[in-house]
Amino acid sequence: MRLRTRSSGTKPRLKPPGDDERSVHEPSLLGRCLIGLAALLLAAGSGVERRAAARSVSEKWEQAPGQEREGTVQKNGVACHTEYAPMRDGTLLATDVYLPATPGRHPVIMQRTPYGLRLGHGCFAGISASVAFWAEHGYVGLTQDVRGTFRSPGVFRPIFQEQADGYDAVEWAAAQSWSNGKVGMTGSSYFGVTEWQAALTAPPHLFAIAPAVTATDYHDQWTYVNGVFDLWFAQSWTLSFFAPDAYRRQLIATGTAPGEARKASDEYLARNKERIFTNWVSQIPLESFPDYRTLAPYYYEWLAHPNYDDYWAIVDVERHFGAVTVPAMVSGGWYDLFEIGSVRSFQGMRAEGGSGIARSGTRLVMDGTGAHGGLGVMTLSSGHNINVQALQLRFYDHYLKGADNGLEREARVQLFVQIPPDTGTQMGGFWVTGETFPLPGTQPGRFNLQSGGHANTARGDGVLDATRRSEGPGDTFVYDPRKPVTTFGGGLCCLTLGSYFGSGVQDQSTIEARNDVLVYTSAPLTNKLAVVGQARVRFWAKSSARDTDFTAKLVDVHPDGFAQNLLDRVVRARFRRGSKSAPSLIEPGDAYEYEIDLGYTGSIFKPGHRIRLDISSSNFPHLPRNQNTGNDPATDALIVTATQTILHDPDHPSYLELSIVPGLKIPQP
Repeated sequence: MRLRTRSSGTKPRLKPPGDDERSVHEPSLLGRCLIGLAALLLAAGSGVERRAAARSVSEKWEQAPGQEREGTVQKNGVACHTEYAPMRDGTLLATDVYLPATPGRHPVIMQRTPYGLRLGHGCFAGISASVAFWAEHGYVGLTQDVRGTFRSPGVFRPIFQEQADGYDAVEWAAAQSWSNGKVGMTGSSYFGVTEWQAALTAPPHLFAIAPAVTATDYHDQWTYVNGVFDLWFAQSWTLSFFAPDAYRRQLIATGTAPGEARKASDEYLARNKERIFTNWVSQIPLESFPDYRTLAPYYYEWLAHPNYDDYWAIVDVERHFGAVTVPAMVSGGWYDLFEIGSVRSFQGMRAEGGSGIARSGTRLVMDGTGAHGGLGVMTLSSGHNINVQALQLRFYDHYLKGADNGLEREARVQLFVQIPPDTGTQMGGFWVTGETFPLPGTQPGRFNLQSGGHANTARGDGVLDATRRSEGPGDTFVYDPRKPVTTFGGGLCCLTLGSYFGSGVQDQSTIEARNDVLVYTSAPLTNKLAVVGQARVRFWAKSSARDTDFTAKLVDVHPDGFAQNLLDRVVRARFRRGSKSAPSLIEPGDAYEYEIDLGYTGSIFKPGHRIRLDISSSNFPHLPRNQNTGNDPATDALIVTATQTILHDPDHPSYLELSIVPGLKIPQP
């Protein structure tokens, strides 16, 4: 990708990728079949011949072969039909078009999805139907299957294909007879990826985006976590959606009828949902996992790039906020796996957006329910939810329709601050607003680690103290990768239900009973403490290994003993200087300083509650086990047990730092 500069005084922006900048692969049998179908469509011209050719693609790849795709379906005054949008290389992407009742040209709101096979497809069905809402409010709503998924030909290469295709999709939509030339993009998770990647190329007719619960750094937030491969997300996300679709497409390419291929893909998913828990995630070396070799080769690309390099830089939104010239309405959730991306994208756009309107118009909503895996065992009391779609409607009305609806005079930041209960599992909370995040008046609160040398388990002597400095002998535990600490709660996706482990809020008491978990707990609070913003841990540690991991978890201990996890993250020793720095192994037995950015939260610690920090060395299967050898985990099968010591004395200060808002008005229950 090349950067091109505009006139003096402006920021550079990413050039729309040309054909020479696409990743080129030798076509497989499936690829040759798809290319042939695309060529058929290009040769078909227009009118009846083109519609017939498009239908041949549709019938070949979609769930219900023979279903009429070109006809119009109407519901509640909204008319829907399917078109095929040509990309610059001739690939035609299936696009459901929802037209409002009023004829003429209208602004367009588009969502681009890879999830059609699993989450429903077609006019007024499944995930496609969600854009009918926009048609009911005077927009043309579009749902497009991204390249290589469900009804769209091509080979799916997540993230990396979305700059060129996103640019082309926006410009195609702007040029249609039902469009007035103003296009917005919407959607959550991977939909949000397509928004950011398109925005990086600055399509002339893109006017606004509204990415929700999504990432902006696809090394640190999507495939890796601070240098550690995000094993569970990479395997379960791929299994949930893309491997079955690729399997279906391979069967069709070799002559299997579409209906039979769909049935086989369903069986593939059902068969492997159990295997991912019992077998897949445990396989080492990581690269030896064979099941995605032909179905999802990008999985092995990710493993081949553990370090931040040009491979990741080209799609790193945080490196190129200056290329984005349109405002973004960002929404996320405290328990979402991408909450860091939500906050950083708002902060980055406000500081570095590529135009005045991009900087001033970008907004942030962080709520209590926006999470891929849900809130776990917690529920929110009624009245605390927010209608994000209604906020997005006002946002689009302002930037795509020019409505003077007061948006620019309203607070740009809306945050839900949760209030964990004293007993039970129903959280309260309240909303705060502002212009910036962190909120004005936010101060760092430091809680120092202390112990008598036995902080192991919640019954140990580990203490968090805001008044005294770090002191006491170090705390030691043995980390055996053969017996890792089990993932229990946190920001997770996908397939987290069942008897294995849960996402969101879970009681950490069982985890804190393990001898390889160090637990540091404050005295019960006497006053409310408003923690709204970033949390981090800085600590000194020694290890007998050349490389290892340290995990940290922020916990609110309720008066009834329930240990509610708020945030958790990891640091890999070789990336102790940061995941974008050159890796460097450690010397066994030497003391090193580490920092773990835990992310962001909005939570009130009530009187009687205690602040807790858990430290260990594993969180499996969310993260793969560090085998403590210092070798490449993608190719290493050796396992070594490590002895870990957390230091906290005057020469090695170790502490938890929270973002505290002393003047925050907390409503009475």
